[in-house]
Amino acid sequence: MFAASLLGCTTPHRTHQPPQDPSTLDDTAFLHYLATVPTVTVAEGVRAVGLLAGPTQQPATFEDQRSPLERLGALKPGWRLQPHDTLDKGTLAYMFTAICKTPRSLTESASAVTGLGDRRYALKTCIDEGLLPYGLAHDAVTGGELISALSKAERYLCVGGSNGS
Repeated sequence: MFAASLLGCTTPHRTHQPPQDPSTLDDTAFLHYLATVPTVTVAEGVRAVGLLAGPTQQPATFEDQRSPLERLGALKPGWRLQPHDTLDKGTLAYMFTAICKTPRSLTESASAVTGLGDRRYALKTCIDEGLLPYGLAHDAVTGGELISALSKAERYLCVGGSNGS
């Protein structure tokens, strides 16, 4: 029973095979490519969120893209994210809360101490701030959702947050 419950916790892998390796695309072509994918991988999500901080170097490895986000506190090494895993909404939300410096709720502050529920509470914050639509933290992110969320996050950064301060 315990082994079966562990199997349910694994992150699904995307079966869609892109016609071209997305890591070889320039930033603009990469964003156009993202709009076509049914689900986003962790590597694609990390690269896309990294674009909020500036253009990427080509070609960059997953480690090259992940490390700056870890330094910013947008990813935790303990999550053991693999590049080909499917990106979930909770992880995307956590990256956005760190990059966009959203206001921290009391539950986010409490979960920061324990690490429990950090992505779930980050998703609630992103929903409240208008960065992401309602969903569950373990739901897969589609390419269209990611493009929409990136646009909202960019606007959020430009106006200085939800209240424009």
